Amino acid sequence: MSRPLRILICSAFATLAVAHAQQPVTVQTQQGAVIGQQAEVRTFLGIPYAAPPVGDLRWKPPQPAAAWTTPRDASKFGNDCAQTVLALFALPGETPGTVKGQEDCLSLNVYTPKGTTAASKLPVMVWIHGGAFTAGSSSGYDGSALAQKNNIVVVTVNYRLGALGWLALPALGAENSGQSGNYGLMDQQAALKWVQSNITAFGGDPAKVTIAGESAGGMSNCAHLASPASAGLFRGVIIQSGLCTSPGNSVTLTDAQSRNQKYARNLDCQADDLACLRAAPVEKLLGTKVPGLRPAPNLVWSPVYASGLLPLTLRDAFSTGQFNRVPVMNGTTHDEGRLFVSVASPNGKPISPVVYWGGTGLTVGASNTVKVLKQYPYRNFGTPALAFATMFTDAVFSCPALRVNAALSKYVPVYAFEFNDPNAATIVKSPPDLPGLGAHHSSSLAYAFQSKVDGLADAADFTPAQRQLSDAFSAAWVSFVKTGKPESADWKTFDPAQNNVQVFTPEGVQPSILFSNDHRCTFWLPLDLQ
Repeated sequence: MSRPLRILICSAFATLAVAHAQQPVTVQTQQGAVIGQQAEVRTFLGIPYAAPPVGDLRWKPPQPAAAWTTPRDASKFGNDCAQTVLALFALPGETPGTVKGQEDCLSLNVYTPKGTTAASKLPVMVWIHGGAFTAGSSSGYDGSALAQKNNIVVVTVNYRLGALGWLALPALGAENSGQSGNYGLMDQQAALKWVQSNITAFGGDPAKVTIAGESAGGMSNCAHLASPASAGLFRGVIIQSGLCTSPGNSVTLTDAQSRNQKYARNLDCQADDLACLRAAPVEKLLGTKVPGLRPAPNLVWSPVYASGLLPLTLRDAFSTGQFNRVPVMNGTTHDEGRLFVSVASPNGKPISPVVYWGGTGLTVGASNTVKVLKQYPYRNFGTPALAFATMFTDAVFSCPALRVNAALSKYVPVYAFEFNDPNAATIVKSPPDLPGLGAHHSSSLAYAFQSKVDGLADAADFTPAQRQLSDAFSAAWVSFVKTGKPESADWKTFDPAQNNVQVFTPEGVQPSILFSNDHRCTFWLPLDLQ
């Protein structure tokens, strides 16, 4: 056989293999038919769940997506929401500080096992991504492995970010019964309502929806627990590293509207000139800072409280039982703060003692700085960077999570966990003054999804021990999605008297009552940082 003929035959077989691997599959939604792809898993990408929030719809509650009559291609992701590229998570070809994405971005993606039909009635996990409410996208999380291996439906969601998702101003409130801000949260609620109306056609059960999210996504899920408008949209919640009651993240609508008036003026608009604001270029909106000095953990753009959507702060809602009562799985990673040291370390230079002292003051407030520095003297940690990372982990993530567990557990089953792989797989570079990134903020995600997570890690890089850890960690999430509780005989619901936390390590999974001591929570909780 001649070489050209062999090449032609091989090419033909390769084409047939690809065609066999990916076959079109059509599902009817309430807006119209969508054509996804089916191989070992079915994927439907870029489905609009709301109208594009552009023009006059900028800073308005999400509106219904327009219907279509011709079947819609669902083989490609929709636009990322407009955002500024962060240096830490910049992908190849992206320049930190530039704007990417579009305002027209309210879409979601559905992953289902091969052969799923409307009669399947599978449990559903809806993933809300993190990124400090200013970055990230649904396309960064591949739900294929979770769907295929575990016979569940996975939905990943985009929502408005930065000023476009969270700007609160009196003039905007005048258009919406006195309420402004929280547009990103309303987007998430619109996506959850879309799931309730449409997921049956994809093989999911609208009565078995669990919302899951990390960082800002975890904080979003805390907000859904507290929001009356989210009632009935889910039956369980997974919170990974949510800053739900962390210092500086209980901004009221009144305070947000006050500080954002200065932001509007920095856009060369009057705060009540909505035409000017809605005409402002996206690049200018996202590149303009909100004036004022805030605590280091404070998320400038985030949910606002004492509002129609969130009548109470999260702490008040949880402590008084005024929340949507469903089972909760709430956890952190052991070394959350090390990622933020990577962000704060300029050009990889070591953090100096002076920077450590100043960062501590911004984190805990001037009145607490001296006692915190005595509790975390940098000489005991080897470097100021490790001292700050440890202090930040304990103050902002670990001990607030313990407070959330204690409050919620009075009313609902709570399953507390900690992810602790000391050498977690990551593509993020560690600064020279840290002994590695450890189980840093967001390090658990590739383990949970068992896939690549853009800008963070790839499950393909796991060692055998890490693969075993990933299997156990992911299985715990999936069993909670399926049944409302982890299928582990030794994983008991949280007891405030024990502070029991399930710890996931490469060596195994076991319950522990040492979490509070490990993170010095007997020191932190009485400080009651606001």
